[in-house]
Amino acid sequence: MKRLIYILSFAIFLQMNAQTFNSGQKWTDFHTNKNALSHPVPTNIQKNFDIAINEISQMLKGEKPLSFKKAVFLVENAYYEGQMSWEDYNNEILRIKPILDKMIDNRNLRQYKTAGNWAVFTYMSDSIPENDFKPYQYDFENFMSNSNIESSLVSRLLKRKRGNCRSLPFLYKILANEVHVEAFIAVVPMHCYVKHKDEKGNWWNLEMTTGTFSRSSFIMETFNVSEVAIESGLFMKPLSEIESVAFCICDLLNYYEHKTGRYSDDFIKRCYDIGLRYYPNSQLQISKGNDLKFRLDSKIIDMGLNGYRDIAKFPELMKEFEVMDSTFKYLTKIGYSTLKSEDYERMVNDIKVKQTKLNTKK
Repeated sequence: MKRLIYILSFAIFLQMNAQTFNSGQKWTDFHTNKNALSHPVPTNIQKNFDIAINEISQMLKGEKPLSFKKAVFLVENAYYEGQMSWEDYNNEILRIKPILDKMIDNRNLRQYKTAGNWAVFTYMSDSIPENDFKPYQYDFENFMSNSNIESSLVSRLLKRKRGNCRSLPFLYKILANEVHVEAFIAVVPMHCYVKHKDEKGNWWNLEMTTGTFSRSSFIMETFNVSEVAIESGLFMKPLSEIESVAFCICDLLNYYEHKTGRYSDDFIKRCYDIGLRYYPNSQLQISKGNDLKFRLDSKIIDMGLNGYRDIAKFPELMKEFEVMDSTFKYLTKIGYSTLKSEDYERMVNDIKVKQTKLNTKK
């Protein structure tokens, strides 16, 4: 009976054309990964990625203080191959903290729970003396992370005051944590934003890319988010502190692929295994599914089999298939969806036009 279930599941899988999930990156390029595995990752690159996942893992286990700010640094330092300075990065953030505190005190806002939210938002998005009339802006020239990955880095944003839908909300959360006010990262396909409560306890969606607030219905429609994905917590959920740190592993894997050409190896497996323990309904499931698929495909090729149709007579391969298939089915169950790159680009260009008109009126 169990073998029959395997075969039926296998048949359904074939009918679905071996469905895989595309996160907007080239996660499922088999031959690129196969070629990358033929030579070792340079020691300096592997060393810094290992440092990052080791310390993030310690945070998640409670062996080190949980710090979103530090997790972001570790991931970005791995990308820069250990060339970043924690002191420089942290000192710039600490430089901003008293400015935010002074903004709150100068306007006698301490009695309000959202005073810190106001200060961070104003400091980042408005042209004011406190930021030398230079707000942090959306980088319209490099808004796609895969065209210029550095637009996603908070360290670059701190230096150049230009970033994208990763670095801008990440910096907002880091600064909010510094002034001890609640702010939560929320995720949708190809996008992140900030969620926080107002004085009455109502949730607001803050788009740091535009400096505006968005309705949930608008976000759902714009980013192709289903009610199932919201109910499961995959998308639009205000991430807890531990989930936010685990979410940084998604970036770590993205930067690792960018540096090495790999989306499947033992390091990647270790990373998503760690992250999924603390943030199971996350896009790390994509990394898991694609890693499992690559491993299975490699064995099929090495054994000289004629594709998936030949694996039914190999119990071990069928077990691997079942785990892979269940991962992709689970992504469907929790409402995974994506957004076409061209749709995202069109949306950003529309925002750019509106922003230009607004600046012209000013």
